[in-house]
Amino acid sequence: MSVLTQLHALRHHELERALAWFPAPREAGRTRTVLEIGAGTGHQARLIGERGYAITAVDLASSHYAGDRVHPVIDYDGRRLPAGDASFDVVFSSNVLEHVRDIDAFLDEIARVLAPGGIAVHILPTPAWRLWSTFTHYGWLAKRLYALVNPPPALEAGEHAPQVPKTLRGYLSTFFPLRHGEQGTTVSELWLFSRRAWLARFRAHGYTIVADEPTGLFYTLSNVCGERIPLTARARLAGVLGSACRLYVMTR
Repeated sequence: MSVLTQLHALRHHELERALAWFPAPREAGRTRTVLEIGAGTGHQARLIGERGYAITAVDLASSHYAGDRVHPVIDYDGRRLPAGDASFDVVFSSNVLEHVRDIDAFLDEIARVLAPGGIAVHILPTPAWRLWSTFTHYGWLAKRLYALVNPPPALEAGEHAPQVPKTLRGYLSTFFPLRHGEQGTTVSELWLFSRRAWLARFRAHGYTIVADEPTGLFYTLSNVCGERIPLTARARLAGVLGSACRLYVMTR
């Protein structure tokens, strides 16, 4: 199983939790519109479309997954959403907002394209994810060093051979777990990724929180064990070690 296939399996599970909060795909003969921000390969957007929604997916042209797209994704600049005011019944993002540099302006931009009575649904990493990703970084490093010395004979689709870093930041991120998002540090992300911090930020921009809940899977950035840990086991681990992500549902 490739890394990309594993990622799709995790995102599929999380999307099912999010879809439970979406309104019905159609009402009074009209198909509801959904915007996915940071769509990556478009895997989740494709699944949303298969449920009957009119889906628009956007991401940066520089996305790591731009070459692996399985659904149409519109390139945009990461600041101004390519849509008119009040265009979407649902705005959805999965593990994206922590990567937005000017998050305050972007939350207002999301509100601009959200239709009256619409909802925003965001999946975001938790402090548990940050903590365990820091600890398991060195397991990932050991696997990477082994793969450099003993390269596999062939790579599966979506996999990339380990490369020797070419920049100082590349070396630092290899040997030391750097921050994941655009704010703070590796340590301060324990606070920035907390439920309390995200709720305060959303409310500061006029959002009303409808619900927030763990997505119920344990995983880390390093994904050291990969497919050797099935989703059922990851669900049990989340009850002990903490859920990797949390789901936030809101209106404005």
